[in-house]
Amino acid sequence: MKKNKDKQEKKNWLEWTITIISGILVVFTFGFLLYQMIDEEQTPPDIVVVLGEVSEKDGAYSVLIKATNAGNETAENVLIEIVLRGEPEEERSQMNFAYLPRKASANGYVIFSRKPETKDLETRVLGYTIP
Repeated sequence: MKKNKDKQEKKNWLEWTITIISGILVVFTFGFLLYQMIDEEQTPPDIVVVLGEVSEKDGAYSVLIKATNAGNETAENVLIEIVLRGEPEEERSQMNFAYLPRKASANGYVIFSRKPETKDLETRVLGYTIP
């Protein structure tokens, strides 16, 4: 009887090592999350728009749009307007990003009928909602 009890209670070194490492990881994870929750300032969404390369397809020109949320809050329904200035008239396109988490980026393309030059493009954020 005593022999079975000793066998059941005895753990090998691998079990102890994994148990200790797992415990340390859990404690550090909770500590990090708590630190972020307490220390990080809650700033509103700060949407930064960067224009990328222009490519032609089927007689139309697409421009890569990269929107980055530099703020600490999530933005939803981000609406961006891109205006192509020039002659004979200006051309407008809009891009809508449904969800832009904090410190994250999203890419999309807008289409123009004439070839845009980077200097002729203007961008602005028309609005967004905070969930």
